[in-house]
Amino acid sequence: MDPSEIKKRNASLSKYLNSLSDAGIKELNDKEYEEAENDFKKLKEALAKGSCSFCGNPISHFSIKKPCFHWLLKPNGFKKKHFPLLYNKYSFRRLESYLRWVANTDVPIKNINDLVAEKTSSKKIELTIKYKDLEWSFSCAEADYFGHKDRKEGKIPHYHFQMKKGDLVIINYGAFHIPFHDYDFFSFAAENGEISKMRFEHIHGAGMQEFIDNFSAEEIAEKMEKADNEEDAQFHTSTLVMAKPGTTISGEDLANLIEEQKRTKESMATLVRKLSNVDATSIISPGPGVPDLAKRTKRNRGSKKMDTTIDS
Repeated sequence: MDPSEIKKRNASLSKYLNSLSDAGIKELNDKEYEEAENDFKKLKEALAKGSCSFCGNPISHFSIKKPCFHWLLKPNGFKKKHFPLLYNKYSFRRLESYLRWVANTDVPIKNINDLVAEKTSSKKIELTIKYKDLEWSFSCAEADYFGHKDRKEGKIPHYHFQMKKGDLVIINYGAFHIPFHDYDFFSFAAENGEISKMRFEHIHGAGMQEFIDNFSAEEIAEKMEKADNEEDAQFHTSTLVMAKPGTTISGEDLANLIEEQKRTKESMATLVRKLSNVDATSIISPGPGVPDLAKRTKRNRGSKKMDTTIDS
């Protein structure tokens, strides 16, 4: 669709939403939430049974005549050459949302790295999603979003996609310049606040960014529990404890906190604040269980960003 037509459509939708009462808006929101709740439940139950809630076939089923979301779960027969059949049928936003939902049926939030702090500054879209041994990544630079006018490929607005199974790359970033659909531009406008009374958000597809946007550092610390396996941890915390002037830290107090953590699994960032004679600073950052963003260009790997600090 022509950009001017998209703007006209968005303006028309804004006009319609502005004409609705608060009760009317609430009714639309409630209906949308209920439908999403039911759809997510169906998807989760179907995956647990090894089937697809969209086409009804086993997730192992592959037919070139029936492109379906579950192709991205790598049924036998699906290859890179088949991917255009999928992205021509489904928009970026629908493919992304499906994969977000799949990831959250396994472990909520942790498997979706959409952290702004880790995103390359020149990218409009950059995220990595993981489910079991599968990993999918989306990437769209500013130049991709507007199209490469001076190149043979990628002249129209597009994004790039990578899919891995274990260490095997099934689809690499450079394989396709994937065109956005009309619905994508509509969702981008809603996400950017260009449509009155409408906000785009992932209800059941929330990732790390939405989690930290909606919870303070203190709330995150309160909700955390010590992981049984640190390699699977969603967050990593480092806590610096200093005795207040004129006091000392009792080794017995610290030992008691360690024992309490073993018993309750509360985070040390929370427990240490029970000591009245200390000043504590805790830094919360993404843990090793959060997938690394799969960059389109090779970069030196550093520590994860998005540090959140709690001072007492």
